[in-house]
Amino acid sequence: VTTGCTVRMELAQKNMEKGKDGLFKRMGGEEGIAQFMDRVYDLIQVDNRIKSWFSGKNYQAIKEGQRVYLTELLGGPKIYKGKDLVEIHKGMNLSDYEFDCFLANCEKAMSGLGIEDETIDEAIVSMEPVRAALMNRAQGLAAHAKMVDGQNILDRFGGEMNVESVVEMMYSGCLGDPRVRFYFEVNKDKIQTIKQKMTQLMIGAFGGAVTYDDSKMRQIHYNMNITDYHF
Repeated sequence: VTTGCTVRMELAQKNMEKGKDGLFKRMGGEEGIAQFMDRVYDLIQVDNRIKSWFSGKNYQAIKEGQRVYLTELLGGPKIYKGKDLVEIHKGMNLSDYEFDCFLANCEKAMSGLGIEDETIDEAIVSMEPVRAALMNRAQGLAAHAKMVDGQNILDRFGGEMNVESVVEMMYSGCLGDPRVRFYFEVNKDKIQTIKQKMTQLMIGAFGGAVTYDDSKMRQIHYNMNITDYHF
């Protein structure tokens, strides 16, 4: 689904294999990263999705700590002497959605500063690996494959009819969500086809009969440039 965005990120990852010195310079060095963080936190203050993270906390100290951390992460001098990220974020119960919102603000801030798309992609690729540490979790857990009391996810979900109901509610929600509505506003016949395929995909993913050929998903979504945030 996110293959269009993934290709961009793969190209950025390949560029990063040569080192981050160029990225640090293109970000404007320490001064540029400081401006970037100022812009990010201006956006966070008005972002109802994640501004509660900082409620009652030393806002400026957090911003300064992140500035120092990102200076090093984005190829600058090794100057971060703070605590381990896992320790800092323990007990905060951050979600992928909230981290994606933070990254979206980072991308918006860089774009507003006139930073080129290639550089933005490389910066986002550099920040992505901290996701697991922020959420205090192991990586690569195949939760969808786990059985509980002899039941797969579909059984515990209540069967195929419940999946159909969830898809109906999910699609209605997407049509009312300005962040993703664009992808779902199609003609009536196509909407029914999309719902049917989504239902088939979820049933198969949850441990039921596999009736949808997911090898077609990459081709279908390639030019849509869907990001992890949208997904």
